[in-house]
Amino acid sequence: MRNLGKEDIIRVYDHFKKSAHASFESGDHDKAIEWVSACSRIAYHSNFFYTDPELDGLLRDIAQVVCGGDIRVEADTPGDRLVFIDTDGSDNHGLTQQYIRALIAAGAEFAYVYEDADLGRIKTILGEIRDYPKATVITFEKGNSDIHKTRAIADFIREYRPRKYIMHILPWDAVAVMVCNLLKGVDRYNINATDHAFWLGASCIDYCIEFRDYGYTVSLEQRGLKKSQLLMLPYYPISNGAAFKGFPARIPEDAVKVFSGGSFYKIYGEKGLYFDMVRRLLSENPQAVVLYAGAGNGSKLKRYIKENGLVDRVILLGNRGDIDGVFQTCDFYLGTYPICGGLMSQYAAVSGKAILAYTDPKLGINMIEGLVCHQDQAHITDTSLEGFYARGKRLCDDETYRREEGDHLKRCVIPPLVFNDELRYLLENNVSKRVGRKEYVDYEAFSDLHLEVENHYQPNIQMYVALRLRWKTALKFPKIFVNAMTIKMSRILKIK
Repeated sequence: MRNLGKEDIIRVYDHFKKSAHASFESGDHDKAIEWVSACSRIAYHSNFFYTDPELDGLLRDIAQVVCGGDIRVEADTPGDRLVFIDTDGSDNHGLTQQYIRALIAAGAEFAYVYEDADLGRIKTILGEIRDYPKATVITFEKGNSDIHKTRAIADFIREYRPRKYIMHILPWDAVAVMVCNLLKGVDRYNINATDHAFWLGASCIDYCIEFRDYGYTVSLEQRGLKKSQLLMLPYYPISNGAAFKGFPARIPEDAVKVFSGGSFYKIYGEKGLYFDMVRRLLSENPQAVVLYAGAGNGSKLKRYIKENGLVDRVILLGNRGDIDGVFQTCDFYLGTYPICGGLMSQYAAVSGKAILAYTDPKLGINMIEGLVCHQDQAHITDTSLEGFYARGKRLCDDETYRREEGDHLKRCVIPPLVFNDELRYLLENNVSKRVGRKEYVDYEAFSDLHLEVENHYQPNIQMYVALRLRWKTALKFPKIFVNAMTIKMSRILKIK
């Protein structure tokens, strides 16, 4: 396979964007929206840039045509209704439940708009909303087009007349951004849950809710947003309360259980350093075992475990729905690298478990402190490997130290009542109680990491381009076509 360079990916992005404009000019608005979303997926997986006002503007032009002009809510409109539009939420994942519970606690009148037709993902969320008399739920049927959804939401908002519009959306959600572009006299917010990457809509929002200084910095430096638009509000994790299903019987009862986990892509890159960190950690601490729970393609980790004789020391748990019980039963948490797990780190902290983590200083996105230390400060992330191994040994050897570290982290995470109060204040004043601070971000190092992952571990962009363009890929982007066919054939041969 031939490695992709930045110029190869930019060429794909530009081709997709030209196709979006051409589709709009020919009157094919559905296709234009598809191309805009496709551009966004390419940008999200590459991290060469973080916003594109041209795409936002194209979505505005499409929305104007298909919805018949702006949606204006007059300043003297009575009430304080909100619309919360969601594509990034599911039960016990994302930030939907934290925000919905805070709105309910504040007694707010709101409409919850869920774009995905699969309501099975939000059973708990829907149950909580439908039990609240001041909420309205808007959902869609399978097969509804993006234009149908945009028109339906626009028509609803014209009647509902909210004062605020809050987006909790996927980076390529064109529908929510088209509606956002139409709103006049409405405060428009984006919950920046994907603060490390590209997302649509930065040029059409009034406020961006940031959960850490890393995202605050990226929004200032790369998205063109002003300090006055950036509102700081960290979040807490949602517990599902599922019963603990136990660990495999072959794990010794007296072993130090080091839990690690997250989507497998988070441990790929930096020449497999995470794998080597695990191997040395176990070599220096014979009483320890590593338990890994995650989803995705784990073939490289499985091969490493076998080739290095770690079958009895690294145990793969699969995708665990009883994550609370897993954390309660482990001894401490090992952070993933080169991409840390934000939600997993928070679960560890609220479970009172110490966190062992490393990052190269150039990858500041991995500083766990920004994800956990909301109410108090703590040292969590080592930026030297020797410091990491020394702390790992102490955590394995000293039960009292583990407990004290975990108890401290438990006090660091923002509690639900504080979150509720700060969101209410934020929405009432368009100012946050917390102040963001700029930090150093090495954008080139981060985009280089994504390029390494694309070329050597998970070819998301290449497979997506081949799927979208099919045989046209061979004509437009022959390198990507050859790579995608090679990957596909290797997967078929492995299955056989």
